Amino acid sequence: MVVLTSLFAGEAVYAAPVHSPVLAVFGHAKSVSFSVRNDTKAPIKLMAGTTEMTLAPGKTVAVKLTVGEKIVSEQATVNYPAGSVVVTASPELSDTTVALN
Repeated sequence: MVVLTSLFAGEAVYAAPVHSPVLAVFGHAKSVSFSVRNDTKAPIKLMAGTTEMTLAPGKTVAVKLTVGEKIVSEQATVNYPAGSVVVTASPELSDTTVALN
């Protein structure tokens, strides 16, 4: 009986932690690919996740972000104050183009 109690205690100690770290380490965050187009007449400086970019007037750029990451205006423009969130990556944006007016 002492041996069985010892075995069950061993399983409880080692089985519980295995599941959480495995998901944390091997879980994959979903990425979304979409495009951003500058429909204004001036360049727009953006921060897409951790990548800084300047989007020229009339130009389109492809981006790939993790769901929940944001594209933020780095410099104030007529329509976007500095620091404003332009778009947040979501699965609905997959393979679309976001037009900045």
